[in-house]
Amino acid sequence: FPSHDNAGVSDMICAYTKKSESEILVAGYAFTSKKIADCLVEAHQRGVDVRGVFDAKNADMKSSKVRDLRLQGVPVRVNDHYAIMHNKFMVFDGKTVETGSFNYTQAAEKRNAENVMILEDYPSVALAYKTQWISLWNEASDLN
Repeated sequence: FPSHDNAGVSDMICAYTKKSESEILVAGYAFTSKKIADCLVEAHQRGVDVRGVFDAKNADMKSSKVRDLRLQGVPVRVNDHYAIMHNKFMVFDGKTVETGSFNYTQAAEKRNAENVMILEDYPSVALAYKTQWISLWNEASDLN
């Protein structure tokens, strides 16, 4: 979805969280979207294994929803091994990937020129993203 109008991207991401049955892996740079955070928490509460790894500097910002995820029981870690941990992707149930330039923020949805790609039912692509996610998770630390 390359566009200057990203209205509805958060709804689209939430639709995938609602369809997920087993696992949602999140890698994010900036994460301030209450809507997406609420959808991830809802998935977690219905038994989906939701976990997130986020850029350490952004996760510590006042507007970040990373702490909210943790307070709701979603396992989160922060990665400070890079100048910025600039990944922005989600892996749903090991078969679908959401990726692109879209940060999980209101600014990305309302003000920025962004791109978003959903790769449905591509297990080999999802495995490559999951492998990258595991690497980011393993080198990350718990949120203070």
